[in-house]
Amino acid sequence: MQNLQDIVAFIDDCGLGFLSTKGTCGNPRVRPVQSIICHNNRIYFATATTKNFYKHIQNHSGIEYCACNQDGSFLRLRGEARIAQHLDVKEAMFAKYPIVKEIYKEVTNPSFAVFYLENISAQLQNPQGERTLLKA
Repeated sequence: MQNLQDIVAFIDDCGLGFLSTKGTCGNPRVRPVQSIICHNNRIYFATATTKNFYKHIQNHSGIEYCACNQDGSFLRLRGEARIAQHLDVKEAMFAKYPIVKEIYKEVTNPSFAVFYLENISAQLQNPQGERTLLKA
């Protein structure tokens, strides 16, 4: 792991990962996530303002994301979620993920939200247990 692009490349290779938040009830909540991009040196995720997930990151910004590829290597990504209103990020999300565009139709859709991570720490571990750390 050398930089944020390497993190997103690993995530893209995995296809699907799982993101955890602290739920409104105080318990962990985990959900599958596929819409992730690196834009302007930040990692962004997409969600809907109508989901509990959105409420969770508003109430407690700490998240952890985990993805595993076919060789058994896995990435843990931790950071603080910051909601953003950047239309250029939403357009980039539409370009990379046609399903996101299909769902929200317009970047100005009030239900379409993106957030980025601050204070990122990432750890990649291979099947032999060797770890590579990144702080960004």
